[in-house]
Amino acid sequence: AIPMAAPPGKGEVMLQVKSVGICGSDVHYWQHGEIGDFKLGDRLVLGHETAGVVHMIGEGVTDLQVGDRVALEPGVACGQCNNCKIGRYNLCPEMKFW
Repeated sequence: AIPMAAPPGKGEVMLQVKSVGICGSDVHYWQHGEIGDFKLGDRLVLGHETAGVVHMIGEGVTDLQVGDRVALEPGVACGQCNNCKIGRYNLCPEMKFW
């Protein structure tokens, strides 16, 4: 059995994942280990298009409730570069994935 994660902290939520998809990029990494100039240097968990239900909420969370259905965006853009400022955050050169 997988142990239950710690309860969500301040400003966090815990989700019950209902579905995870793989996109064309995932398939390309799986089959070729690279996309264009980006080559995998370490292991990569595929499947980042995720949907679920809010299971628990932490202190201070006011915009979600237990039972809300959500889709996840795993990329965290910088919000400051030109791509972010014109709404093309998916092209942010500083994108970090959690």
